[in-house]
Amino acid sequence: MELLTRIQENWIVLLIPLISSVVGWFTNVVAIKMMFHPVEFVGIPPYLGWQGVIPANALRLARVSNTLITEKLLSLRQLFDETFSADSFTGKIGAVIDDLTDQIIDEVANTRAKPMWDNAGEFMQNKVRERVRAEVVEVSHAIALDMADDIDSIMDIERTVLEAIDRHKALMGEMFYEVGRQEFKFIERSGLYFGFLFGVFQMIIWVLYPAPWILPAAGFGVGYLTNWIAIRLVFAPREPTKVGPITVQGLFHKRQPEVAEAFGRIVATRVLNADNIVKTVMESDGVTRMNEIVEYRVGELIAKYEAHPLAKLVVPKDERPALRTEVLERIKAEWPKPGGFFHTFAGESVDLHGELERRMKGLDRESYEGVLRPAFQQDEWKLIAAGAVLGTVAGFLQLVYIFGDAMERLSR
Repeated sequence: MELLTRIQENWIVLLIPLISSVVGWFTNVVAIKMMFHPVEFVGIPPYLGWQGVIPANALRLARVSNTLITEKLLSLRQLFDETFSADSFTGKIGAVIDDLTDQIIDEVANTRAKPMWDNAGEFMQNKVRERVRAEVVEVSHAIALDMADDIDSIMDIERTVLEAIDRHKALMGEMFYEVGRQEFKFIERSGLYFGFLFGVFQMIIWVLYPAPWILPAAGFGVGYLTNWIAIRLVFAPREPTKVGPITVQGLFHKRQPEVAEAFGRIVATRVLNADNIVKTVMESDGVTRMNEIVEYRVGELIAKYEAHPLAKLVVPKDERPALRTEVLERIKAEWPKPGGFFHTFAGESVDLHGELERRMKGLDRESYEGVLRPAFQQDEWKLIAAGAVLGTVAGFLQLVYIFGDAMERLSR
């Protein structure tokens, strides 16, 4: 009864749970923002300032993700052995094949034997074009098979991921946020609920024992505990657990199929996409192996035509090395361009998205948790401490500007 009487006489204390709820929400929102922003360090380096936890540790987190991808989710060798089809691939590069056919005809017929080509007539020109195109399709098919057979010497998943993150530091944060979007929203909203609950206890304690330190101390507790509890509930418990009539499970684990789809899509389209793979390969030893394959297969094609009686008349023997060099250089120049042979090979030859999604859905709980957990583990204490500091400041401001008079009356 004494508690109710004190509350009736000092009704303003009923604002404490509401304020606590807002403080809990605000500190959680700030903690999430601090994970991702700012992307670059703001302040006076190295200590006086702040950089988002994820951008500051982007490469370390990328290495953790790399370990998960390469050890649990993706084997390039197995992926190409099981799913690559050279026939399907060559069907996707019709425009590339047409362009290469035109280049060969232009170099051989228009440049080196123009009078003979012009006098051949449209019918014969079309026949030659069809034959050359069929040969180009055959060579493209062989090149694609050779590259698939030696894919580990050409592509390096780990290097591609690390270089992509290094070029675009916000990418790691974008990936974590997209994968854990629902979890981050839960952390923000949970601050309201837990803050209100803690505020009720805070109000009771302060009404009965109105010491000046209660509100700042309670603010510290609200800021600290709302962050800490919310993060724990995202991941725990891993398995569905009965608590009385209710079955509970960590939110992230409950969403494994949904997260698997999002992770596969983001990695395939934003990290291991054609642009990033091509850029990494063209700056690594992989391009050397790739060029060896092209030179060998294109050399076979040119040698075949050099042996043809008509070709001997069209291209003199002393001009054939220059022709071979010119054709190869043209192919290499077109090689990495968007929509080109290797760009299409890197982006569309296998279903990377589907493979990542399928394997992630089958991950054990501990390995699956490793998709998002590192984002919280890295400097997690700073986020919780920031919540505690903000909560303490909020408690102090409440004491000074809102509840100071009430404390004097309750102390009498």
